[in-house]
Amino acid sequence: MNWTIFLAALGSTSIEFLEVVAIAYAIGSSGYVQEALWGSLVGLMVVLAGAIALGTGLQFVPLQPLQILIGTLLLWFGWKWVQKSVRRLATGRRAGWIDDHVLEKEGIVLEQEIVGFSKLNFLIMTKSVALEALEIVVIVMTLGLATSAWYEAIAGTGFALLLSLVMVILLHPYLVKLPEVLIKLGAGIMLSAMGTFWLGEGVGVEFPFDEFAILILIALYSLTAGISVYWLKNQPVT
Repeated sequence: MNWTIFLAALGSTSIEFLEVVAIAYAIGSSGYVQEALWGSLVGLMVVLAGAIALGTGLQFVPLQPLQILIGTLLLWFGWKWVQKSVRRLATGRRAGWIDDHVLEKEGIVLEQEIVGFSKLNFLIMTKSVALEALEIVVIVMTLGLATSAWYEAIAGTGFALLLSLVMVILLHPYLVKLPEVLIKLGAGIMLSAMGTFWLGEGVGVEFPFDEFAILILIALYSLTAGISVYWLKNQPVT
């Protein structure tokens, strides 16, 4: 069992799934249950179909260019999440979906007073799911392609989806206590470390200690993030 890949998939997809489920829950609670369900299903199916087609083609790409592609994607995703999480920790802000008014916080405006099925609200849900699912698919595919640990990557993602459904549906009032910024920061650091390692291998860098170098990179990125949060918190207000 490759626990590193399992935890990376679990942590990096959990927040994305939580956001999707929270939006679907809010749209359903607004009286548009069918739109929320069908929008979620169609959004996931469209992205999944694209992922299967892309994955079939990627298996014919030579190893070195694939390592560079995987490393670049993971480093881009991870570093973006780290930057966002560091800023939120420094300013005390939280993600929009964690709020009771999730649709307002996420800038989603629903079509109101519609009798029957609302095509606009269905499209809003489909778009929201597809955007988040695209990030999830890219992360899971890169983790699986880089290590061949498909079971761990898919299992971590499936567990993240199940956990998200349970938390939003049954524990919605308690989501405010969820340290979602720290979870996203941790996931971003892991993805950044793995991306750095695989990108380095792709361009010919020889890391000491082989794959254990990922743990060293995680420690270095964690230290950098901690120093950044401390520095930003202590900046004088202008």
